[in-house]
Amino acid sequence: MLLRLTPPRAQRLAAETLRDGLDRQVVWKPSREERRAHPELPADASVQGRLLVRKVQPNNGDAAFLLALFTTLPLSVDKTCELYGQRWAIETDLRQLKQMLGLDQLTCSTPDMLAKEIEMGITTYNLVRALIGLASQQSGIPPRGYRFTKVRRILQTFGPALANAPDQRTAQRILNQIMTYVQQSRLPRRKRKRPSYPRQVWKRGETFPSRKR
Repeated sequence: MLLRLTPPRAQRLAAETLRDGLDRQVVWKPSREERRAHPELPADASVQGRLLVRKVQPNNGDAAFLLALFTTLPLSVDKTCELYGQRWAIETDLRQLKQMLGLDQLTCSTPDMLAKEIEMGITTYNLVRALIGLASQQSGIPPRGYRFTKVRRILQTFGPALANAPDQRTAQRILNQIMTYVQQSRLPRRKRKRPSYPRQVWKRGETFPSRKR
């Protein structure tokens, strides 16, 4: 388990003011509100782990802040922080599964077909990632340095020809052509980080009085 804690929750666990470099063993027990929301919790419910607090600097130039992590993993502090830093990859992978592979809106109407639709989406994702992994081994570029959408389009274009190849020699020739195009699907190296757009919300619609009978 590795998760981020809010400052108030982390301070309750630490029983002291949060500071950079804090590393201690803690026992996380449910609060009174949590027991009220989850009455099925046993009386001795608790989780033993480590509370880590480090001062981190965001890469977007924002002010540094104290990052509080709770973990049950037997890793060093640096490895734990590095592992937590990879959490954004989960968000991008979910976005690719939903938006780029169309799993945000399932079209089947029976449980069996829904399961098959999800399995085919995951299979497509793994196949694209396998091509990216092969390209990463050849170039030494990290797998996250390739464009997922472009590699998926390459696979859609050349996949039927590869599957219908009459012999191994032809299949290898098509695969080499695929890998050539995949190597051209690297993410650009931007010299300057693009500023993020400010967060905005849609304006709420007008309210109307309830219709009277």
